[in-house]
Amino acid sequence: MQDVKVTVASLRSILIDPQRNLELVREACAVAQRDGARMLFLPELMLTGHGGHPKITENAEPVPDGPLSSEIVRMSREANLCIVTGIAELDQNVVYNSMIVVDRGELLGVQRKVNMSSDEYLWFGTGETVECFDLGEVRFGVIICYDNHFPELAMACALQGADLLLGPHAARSGLWPDELTAEFKKTLISKQQENWRQVHSTRAFDHNLYVLLNNAVGSSVEGLAELEEYGAFGPGGVDPRRVVANHSGTLMGFDPEGQTILESTVEDLVDEIVTVELKCDGRQVNHGPTMNRRRNTMLEILINAAEG
Repeated sequence: MQDVKVTVASLRSILIDPQRNLELVREACAVAQRDGARMLFLPELMLTGHGGHPKITENAEPVPDGPLSSEIVRMSREANLCIVTGIAELDQNVVYNSMIVVDRGELLGVQRKVNMSSDEYLWFGTGETVECFDLGEVRFGVIICYDNHFPELAMACALQGADLLLGPHAARSGLWPDELTAEFKKTLISKQQENWRQVHSTRAFDHNLYVLLNNAVGSSVEGLAELEEYGAFGPGGVDPRRVVANHSGTLMGFDPEGQTILESTVEDLVDEIVTVELKCDGRQVNHGPTMNRRRNTMLEILINAAEG
């Protein structure tokens, strides 16, 4: 690993307007260029939106030939950046909740969400692998939202030599009241941050790596209730105005000691774009657990436990 700057963005993303979502990516890309970042990291399903509604899959496209992913490829090439962003990926008539990794105009690969939360099984196929991506300056894995609650996936990345874990989220926080008070929003953000602190400081410490996290911001169903093809109550009785599609935003990061190096300071549901530098000497030299792990034995233990 070398010292590397990563721009972490938590942004609004709505189901009805992928082009507006793409415009927000362009703005974040400009910030990453300005700050001299090597990578721009964006939330889960950033390009096509996330929410428990049929619209979640309607803008799915093949990667990298679809119109949205093609634009990400072009943007990455022109900005000389690695862009990691979420999209509903269409492959052989199956839609996946995916993160695409594009480096300087080249598609390095796709990470598909492995474990679905709540109603996501209605809309998406499941991923079957955990990939690592190497930029030269940094090697990283991507673990999507709910998948972060399965520590085996972080270990899989660590065993492949990852320096960094990216945790993109479109984490939903249930139904919201009609009036979003300042206290309510502050509590939402604080709850999300506390959850991440509990989970990811340990992941970073255990595996001697950096962890960066972001989240979608606000409701993704903006404008959906007015669409004529859905009406007030869409297919299957889904009410777009009450669908679970509310996201608390916020962003965080942890170093290999498990210490917080990045944390939202806002107390409102607003977009955030922040660039952080990850120092190569932040990783421990001769880190005991990663050096001394008996890889084959540990694998056998896990297999036996799964079979037992």
